[in-house]
Formats: sequence, C-alpha cells, structure tokens
Amino acid sequence: MKAVIMAGGDGKRLRPLSCTMPKPMVPLLNKPVLGYCMELIKKHGFDEAILTLRYLPNVIRRYIGDGSAFGIKAECAVEDKPMGTAGGVKNALRQADDSVLIMSGDAMCDFDLTDAMREHRRSGAAATILLKKVKVPMEYGVVLKDKDGFISRFIEKPSAAEVFSDLVNTGIYIIEPSVLDMIPEGAEYDFSKDLFPRMLRTGMKIFGYEAEGYWSDIGDLTQYALTQADMLSGKCMFKTAARRTREGVYIEDGAKISERAVLAAPCYVGSDAEIGAKAYFGANSVACTGARIDERCSVKRSILLPNVRLREGAELRGAILCENVQVGRDSVIYEGAVAGAGCDIGARSIVGEGVKLWPYKRLEADGEYRENVIWRNECASCAEEKPEAGYADRELSAEKAARIGAAFASTAKLPAEFAIATDGAQQCVMLKYAVMAGMASQGVDVWDAGVCSRSALGHAIRGYAFDGGIFIAHQEGERHMVSMELMDGFGLGITNETRRKFVNGFREGDRQSVTRSRLGIIQRLNGVSRAYEASLRSKIGHGAVNEDNEACVLIAHDRPLFDAVANVLIRAGIDVRFSEDAEDAKLPALMTRLKAGLCIDRGESGIWAIANDRRLNEDEVQAVLMIAAARSGQRAEVVAADMPQELCTLISTEGVELIKAPRVGHGMEHTAMERGLWQDELFEAEAAAIRLCALKREGKLDEIMALLPEIAKEHGEVKCSWREIGRVLRSLVESGRDEDLELIEGVRIASDDGWVLVRPNKGLKGCSIRAESFREEYAKELCDIYSDKIKAILANADDKA
Repeated sequence: MKAVIMAGGDGKRLRPLSCTMPKPMVPLLNKPVLGYCMELIKKHGFDEAILTLRYLPNVIRRYIGDGSAFGIKAECAVEDKPMGTAGGVKNALRQADDSVLIMSGDAMCDFDLTDAMREHRRSGAAATILLKKVKVPMEYGVVLKDKDGFISRFIEKPSAAEVFSDLVNTGIYIIEPSVLDMIPEGAEYDFSKDLFPRMLRTGMKIFGYEAEGYWSDIGDLTQYALTQADMLSGKCMFKTAARRTREGVYIEDGAKISERAVLAAPCYVGSDAEIGAKAYFGANSVACTGARIDERCSVKRSILLPNVRLREGAELRGAILCENVQVGRDSVIYEGAVAGAGCDIGARSIVGEGVKLWPYKRLEADGEYRENVIWRNECASCAEEKPEAGYADRELSAEKAARIGAAFASTAKLPAEFAIATDGAQQCVMLKYAVMAGMASQGVDVWDAGVCSRSALGHAIRGYAFDGGIFIAHQEGERHMVSMELMDGFGLGITNETRRKFVNGFREGDRQSVTRSRLGIIQRLNGVSRAYEASLRSKIGHGAVNEDNEACVLIAHDRPLFDAVANVLIRAGIDVRFSEDAEDAKLPALMTRLKAGLCIDRGESGIWAIANDRRLNEDEVQAVLMIAAARSGQRAEVVAADMPQELCTLISTEGVELIKAPRVGHGMEHTAMERGLWQDELFEAEAAAIRLCALKREGKLDEIMALLPEIAKEHGEVKCSWREIGRVLRSLVESGRDEDLELIEGVRIASDDGWVLVRPNKGLKGCSIRAESFREEYAKELCDIYSDKIKAILANADDKA
C-alpha cells in the first residue's frame, strides 16, 4: 500500500523553532514528528511513502534517506512553487492504481489506520476523511455528517455561532484514483477549500471516519509543549528508544544523570544528555540528545532540543530552547520564552515571559530582555571583541584555538619565538597543543613551558627575551570557562594596538604563507617554575627578624597563590596555612585561632590583606609596598590613575615622584616597564604576597600601616549603552573646570573634600561611579550628585532623539 505524507509546511506559528527546521522535523520527545508518522504507516502495513516537500527540503531528505531506516521505500517530491495540499499530492503521485492514504507530516496521532482503510472500502466512498472530536473546534475545519456517516457540509474555522459539530478534519485522507484525477496538474489546489467542496457539489460521496485515539495538530508553540506533556502522561501510544522507569521517567541509553540530581516524573532524557549534581529536572521537561545541564540548574516544564547547554545555576520556567543554545550561569528564562537555534544567552541574564529570540542571537551578560530579539543588536561585545576567552566545550574549540595561535603569531615579525604555558587544567592543556600548532604554522618557534603560573611565564619571557607568549587558564567556579592571556615581549598583556591587529587577523583569517623550511619549531622549556621561585626568594630579604612578628601567614581562598608562595615561605622559616572555604567576615577569627599575624587573598586588581585587625584593600597594599620601596631607595613609581589622592600624597611624602597610568589595557605595567620602574611586587600577586610577609616579619608592615589614612568610599553605577558612555564622559568634561579634571582612565573630578571618578564599567554596560573622601557622608553625597548628573545627561539625549 502507498501513502503520501504532506511535509512541506514552514510552520510560521512555530517561529523561531521552525526557522531552522521544517515543521515536520520539530522533535517530540527527541524524535521528529515525521519519524512518528513513518512508524505509524509502517505499523499499519504501508510499504511505500512519497513525501511532498517545499520548505527546507534537504533537512527532511537527510533524515528520511531512502526510507530503509523505517522499513519503508521512500521518495521525495519537491515543489518549486506553492501548490496547495491537493496540488502537492498530485505533483508527487501523478497517478494511482489503488486507494491512497494521505496524511499531514506535522501532526501527532496513534489512529488505527488499518480500521480506517477497512471502513473506507466498506463505505464505497470516493474519499474518506479521518475526523476527531475536540473540545474547542473553532481553530479547525468543522465537519457535519449525515445519519449514514457521509459528510454533508464543511465549515472552515467556524465562529462560536457556527459550531454545529465537534468533529474536525485531522488532515488524514484516503482517496480513490478517480479523486486524484480531479486535481488539476501544475495548479495550486487545496483539499479542504477546493477538492472536497467540489466533490460534494458533484454528488460524490465522502465518508467521515470518526477516529479513536490521540491526535494533536502542532499548530503553535503552546500546542508543541502540550503534545509532549500528553505523550509523557500516557495519552498517546508511541514507539521510543527510551526505557521507562516505574516512576514515569523516560531515559535513553547513554544518558548520564548524577546521583545527586532530582528528576520529577514524567520527564524525558535523551541519549548522551547529562544532568549534573544538585540539578532539578521537573515534570513535563524534555532534554534531547546531547543536552547538558550543569550543577544547580533548575528546569521546570521546559524543552531542550539537541546539544543545548545550561551553565551552572541556570533556571528555566516553561521555556523552549532550540538546538545548540547556550544559557550562561545563573540566568533565568521564563514561561513561554523561546530561544532559536544557536543563541548564546550571557551569564546572569533574564529573558522575560513570552520573549522570542531568533536564531544565532547573542545576549550580553547581566541583561534583562523583555521584548523579542529578531535582528542583531549592536552591543558592548561589538566594541570589545575577545575571541580568546570562552567555554572550552563550546565556542573555544580546538579549531578556534589553532586560529587564535595563528592570528597572534601573525602579529610578530619573523624570526620570532613565543612561550606558552597553562595552569594544568585538562581543557587548557588540550587547547595548548592546538594553539602551538597554529603559531608554528606561521613560522614562529614555540617554547612549551608546561604547567606554571602566569607570573612565572612572564618572568621566563623577560628572562629569555622571547617575543611574546600565551598563558591559558581556567576560571575558578566555571568548570569549562577558559581564557588565554596574550603576552608581549615584556611578559605583559598586549597593548591595544597589538590587540587590534590580532582581532583583525583572527576575524579576517589572514595568514602568512610559510614554506616547510620556515615552519616553526616546538620545543620544551623546563624549569620555569623553579626559576621564578628563585626570584621570589630574593623578595624575602635579609633584614633583621622581629621576634614578635614570627606568627604564621594565612593565604585565603586562592589555591594557585598558595601553591606559588608556600614553598618559598616555608624555606624562609615562615609558617604558612591555607583556608579555602572561610567567609571574609570570619577570617579575623580564624587568624586568632591560628595565631596568624597576616592574611592574604587575591582580588580583581591585586592582593588584599588583613593585619592588626585592619583590612587593607588593593590600593592600600600597593601604597604599603611603594612606601617600603621608597625607603629602600626607589625615587619614582607608577600608580593607578584611580588611586585615592590621600594615598598618593602619603607616598609622595617619602620623596617619590608618582607617575599616573590607567589600569585598563595593562597601562600601569607598560608604563613601569617602559620607564624602567618595574617592580615585581607591584604587579604580580605572588611577589606582592612574599614582600608583605617579609615586611611583616621585619616589623615594618605595622609601622607603615599606622600611616595609612582612613578613607570613606562610595560606589555607584548608572546603566546605559556602550554608545552612550562616550556622550556621558564628554558632557562631564565640557561642564567641568580644567584644573579639577584628570583624564587618564575615565573622568576624575576633584572637589574640596574628595574626588569622584566616572568611567565605563566592566563589560561596557554603563558608567561606574567611585567617590572618595575623608568623610563618609560626603563620599555618599558626591556619588549621588554624579549619579543624578549622568541620568540627566542620558535623559537630555533621549529628549533630543
């Protein structure tokens, strides 16, 4: 027997799900709707199928093949223009010798087709329409039957006053060859609108077969989700590769589910899907093949298509995520939201109820999205492209790593030698080999320093006079997040000019043509960590030891920092301890128990410390180290442009010339190196920790700390687009007095009792405000004043627009 499956639908009401797949290919419980159709006709004895295609036909062709996977001989007929349902069938079938089954390829059902064929033949009708009773028939074509079961009238999508029947047309027909002859060739012709009304007018009999069983026309996204919930709850019979547990959880072979994950029945987990520890996978949720749900995620009544990735702590509430979507950590997606294929939703984002994201859209981290995103938006990432950072299991692939290596190497003038190292994480080591291959392909010789710290690699680059290097490290708390730091010949982060060359080379794919004789050589560089450790030992110094300061040192939270300095401190006779889990507020109490005189941890811009019951922030630690250096003969030093003025004044009293430089873009480090003012302890956390320990042991730390002023600080932020940031800074400059302004890193404005710094925040999503003063109330007042000024500037710009 022969069947025709109408599979040309584009599924406009299923957008953005159907943007990248035809409607018959949308998956239900990890299998396309079309797959269930093929299995149903095979079950009822059909051995040949013809599929009518129009929208994205190759997607269906690849899935169906020749039909052998379903035990059916299959062929496809592609329409080159819209031909309607009947016209498409005529185009595909041409002629028939026996009854033909025609069914829609985008509906889910478990009807008894064998009984329907038997009743068709018994009735003697020229055509039979399979009908189904529904509760709300207004969205369908309603059918009226006479007492003998033959159809007497059609009402297409009736109003409430026209609902004379609850029987609707399911789109499944059985027709005789004579009916096929009535369809004009090459013309657009429809079964419901054209053919069946014509048959009634000419007196031809159409039988209405009232089908028993489940049927769902997947007309929109709500019905798409509801159909899968019906299947999970047992309302529909279907064939599946999954095994069903007693509780009603369907799990395919190859799925990996943590023992500490919670699954609520009914739900479905496809092959090669993973659900991490402490994750919750709720009822009526579906994870298709290759979906990854990290630790602490919460998924409720949501559908994840193949290869979706939920990062740690992400939450879904009634959402649909298409294939290859990535959701950043701690993001929340609400009911009715749909993310099209390949979307990348940044960390800590909120996607509101009913929001639709069209395929391949990238949403910035920390954003709130309440409206549909159809076209690409200009965003901060366009102004700050960083291809060398990302997830190693997604965007930062080995292929991309090789491109990064080649693009970075192409910024160097040959002959050139680069060094490379990692922090030892498995994903970083994997990427290292790809990066080395890319660099060598551009004629650069590569020295593999193995596993060491970033500071140790920088020390080696300077010591061996290499032309640059790359340090690859994973991000703590983000299992697969990796960043590559591109370094110049000073062992420092590259300048903005070099970064532009690198990004352009990476984006455009320009590569030097290198012959075999000029390919780079990859060699091993041993002893990098030990050489750096030797340099750190010199920071301990040989000054007199103050016996009152021989208590131990506590390193908090930062295991790599502890590993780098512990051996040096122990060999110098200093007891050193490590605490990974202690909260910041509990560190003083822990220090008392351990009799620790100094606690050290690493912050975003350097190390901070606790000593003598006082916490020193990153700026204060820098000031302590600079004063100590000044007392040892240092006459000039580089300070951050945003260092508090009170600290700058204190350092200057030691007879030191201060040179201000921006923190961003490694400005401080480059300025210090270019002026011959480089001091390891001011720019490397390991060296800073060692030097603080030495000052503590010698009794000098307490003496310098006593000089530090108490400074009140206040921070604020005003959100705006990255384009508006420039307008804000320009307006502040134009409205200020030249003698009060300092333009190094943002706009710094001085006043009688303090100062305020306005600059772009991290990620270019707004303006950061930092106010400082001797008085807490004035620091807050300054912050509020400039927050209001910025809001007024933005409001004024909106009014003009």
